[in-house]
Formats: sequence, structure tokens, C-alpha cells
Amino acid sequence: MAFTQKKCPFCGSTNVIKSGKDENGKQRYKCKNKDCPHSTFVDEYDKKGCDPKTKKEILKMTVNGSGTRAIARTLGISTNTVSSELKKKNNGLNK
Repeated sequence: MAFTQKKCPFCGSTNVIKSGKDENGKQRYKCKNKDCPHSTFVDEYDKKGCDPKTKKEILKMTVNGSGTRAIARTLGISTNTVSSELKKKNNGLNK
């Protein structure tokens, strides 16, 4: 059996431990890096909109001038997910 070391998708740290299972039975991991903005993550997400890679892609496409509907269509997610993510990032900029 090959051992693969997990990386935190938020900070890239390899200081990660198992942290139980979520409601869908997927393995949950905990990042032990104190500077990481998130404490837990799942290796494989059921919903595309929850994946940190998708969230980064939403921001990248917005900066490049794509509209909400175009982003949703391209990434295969809901327009509500795109709007919600952009509102979260906008609130973080106003503080």
C-alpha cells in the first residue's frame, strides 16, 4: 500500500492529521498549521462549489472580467454559488 501525504488546500502545509468522517462518510482532515485560515478540509468534495480550487477559479475569472452567469456556466456550478462566494470576498475587503 502506497502512502500519500495530504496537503492542506488552503495553505499548502503537509502538517495534516485525520479528523473523523463527514456526514457523507468522506475522510475529514485537520490542518495543524496555526496560520491556516481553515482548520479542516475534505480530500474530495461532493459539490463543486465547496471545493477550494473552484473558489479560487471564481475569483480569477472575476478579475479577468467574466460575469456571474459565464463563470457559473464554465465551472458547472450555480449562479447563486458564484454570487455568494463573491459577497464573502467583498465583505473581507471592507473590514
